[in-house]
Amino acid sequence: MRIDAVRSPAGLQIDAYDAPDLFERAGAALSDRRFEEAAKLYEKLLRSFPESAYSRAAQYNLGLAHIGASNWAAAAEAFAAVVEKYPTHADAKDALFQLGACYAEQKNWAASVEVFARLLDRSDLTADDRIEALARRGFAQFNQGDLDTAEKTFRAVLNYRRKIENEERLATDFYLAFSQYHLAQIVHQRFRAVELRLPEAQMDKDLDEKASLLLQAQRAYIETIKYGNPAWAAAAGFQVGSLYEELYDAFMHAPVPPELQGEARQVYQEELFKKIRILLEKSLRWQRENLLMIERLGVNTEWAEKSKMAYAKLLRLLDPNSTSEFEQPVGNPARGKDSIQPPPTPTPPQRGGSPERTPPTSPEAAGRQIL
Repeated sequence: MRIDAVRSPAGLQIDAYDAPDLFERAGAALSDRRFEEAAKLYEKLLRSFPESAYSRAAQYNLGLAHIGASNWAAAAEAFAAVVEKYPTHADAKDALFQLGACYAEQKNWAASVEVFARLLDRSDLTADDRIEALARRGFAQFNQGDLDTAEKTFRAVLNYRRKIENEERLATDFYLAFSQYHLAQIVHQRFRAVELRLPEAQMDKDLDEKASLLLQAQRAYIETIKYGNPAWAAAAGFQVGSLYEELYDAFMHAPVPPELQGEARQVYQEELFKKIRILLEKSLRWQRENLLMIERLGVNTEWAEKSKMAYAKLLRLLDPNSTSEFEQPVGNPARGKDSIQPPPTPTPPQRGGSPERTPPTSPEAAGRQIL
């Protein structure tokens, strides 16, 4: 038991508390999403009772409180302390998952790669754990720009799934679809990197390469849809539509033969539009099918809004007098590179419980609260 006496304008204030009391109050604040208050209470518990039976759970939940407040650096520090102080405890595994995710939120991709590599060396991973660790490691490598290594890591996810599919049932298909989607994204990035260049012979080669990569990316996105995860299916459908629009943009911004000047140049552009209009029509069909799928599945993510914006924009390009059959979000989407940036990553499934659940009644239960 601790008793603190603090003088204030209202007089002497007495605060008596013990570790269970602080832990209960902190847990209630965490469940009520009063994250800053929860963090202060967990910190007070750790400072006042560092050797109590509640210390490990308090240290872990301190990280959760900081996550709730989007204080990623402080959350990483809290989870790193769990790993350092309790390396052999089962909570260290979950703390490593949280630590790697916190580094990713800070865009510290190198640190995130290292943490998930440490996780993959552990002998206590379930099949779901191993798939998640591989997928998150691949995501960090992808964001480092190391596409070749990321591709190997994402393929390792799918190969591992095939290896165990007759032995273990996974709790979620999220990271399988996540990995397949990013395999498609890798091909998509390579597609974007191919420029159409003069002279004509070179442009023919560039076009063949770009068209081949488009088809590869489309197949990979369709494989993502087949996993049946609604969020990733919506993301993949949007991206297939964007592939055709991007090819259209590549044609429209390709260099014009220098001998074409004045009226001849204008005629060239008009004829080019007539020939490649079909790309916009294909993009429109994909976005429409994606929106119909999104309505069927009840997906409520920014991918749905992106598809609505893309569909409305494509309609205007093909027919300025047309109106979208889908509800349009506010705003007029910009064309060019900004219009093809991917929306935020869909939210992954929670590991275990969450702060919204009833506060745990013991430090053992509290240690399993994982976002």
